[in-house]
Amino acid sequence: MKNKKNYRIQRGGVYRQDKRFIKQINSIQKSWTATVYPELEGLPISDLIRRSGGLKSRISEHPPVRSGVPFDSQALFDDLPEEFDWRNVSGVNYVSPVRDQGSCGSCYAFSSMGMLESRLRVVTNNRVQVQFSPQDIVGCSEYSQGCEGGFPYLIAGKYAQDFGVVPENCSPYEGKDDKCRTKQCKRYYVADYKYIGGFYGGCNEDLMKMELVKNGPIAVSFMVYDDFFQYSGGIYHFTGIQNYRFDPFSITNHAVLTVGYGADKKTGEKFWIVKNSWGSSWGESGYFRIRRGTNECGIESIAVAAKIIP
Repeated sequence: MKNKKNYRIQRGGVYRQDKRFIKQINSIQKSWTATVYPELEGLPISDLIRRSGGLKSRISEHPPVRSGVPFDSQALFDDLPEEFDWRNVSGVNYVSPVRDQGSCGSCYAFSSMGMLESRLRVVTNNRVQVQFSPQDIVGCSEYSQGCEGGFPYLIAGKYAQDFGVVPENCSPYEGKDDKCRTKQCKRYYVADYKYIGGFYGGCNEDLMKMELVKNGPIAVSFMVYDDFFQYSGGIYHFTGIQNYRFDPFSITNHAVLTVGYGADKKTGEKFWIVKNSWGSSWGESGYFRIRRGTNECGIESIAVAAKIIP
């Protein structure tokens, strides 16, 4: 009964950052560092849940990662670079700026638009740099649930192929559900979209690396636990501890953008480099690193890619 009572309190309550919880995170491991974020203090729990994906983005369980690589292709994977980052390819940045989704569960839109923005830069050798509109997705797409959540496969794929996506100035971001107000503007479409690996549950680390290096950043999803909100730097992994002030029943499926990978020079710990949509003051200038090769929080299980038409 205690858990049920706490659940009811948290659903209607506000988020309180516990310095003891943060100290515990930092004391039990050295891979990453937790900190206090003043902007999170007092935030309604419902807003925090939307910020991390929204309840309608939840999935009961991530599929297991695919074992091995496609037949006769091991040599291709062996030739991939040991580290790669689309923010710096021979001194050129192909990744659009970090943005802040606010208290709307629109991460799926930011992840999808971020992937298409970067891939448009890649395919045009940075000649075309367009910022696409997440608000058009939130307000106009029938393939998502607005600020309550959605999935990159349906947005970066089906919506972008069927209806196209528009520049930010055609539908400026409001961070809230609203009527569709998109103007008549140029639309960009995708020619192909897929789950990496070819099907839902067909993904793994090697396939993600191949798609990332070959074609550009990829949209991924992972389970957000409450310790992740306090991340400030390092290589994230779920510590296994929970903040008693947070609702443990609202673990959500957060969509973000993987832009690169590497390994720690001292420890050898492998990581993905991931662009978040919580503003540039969070994490490592708006980015975070997360363990690679272990399917940490399900991040290697349902990655999505799409081919944009310039």
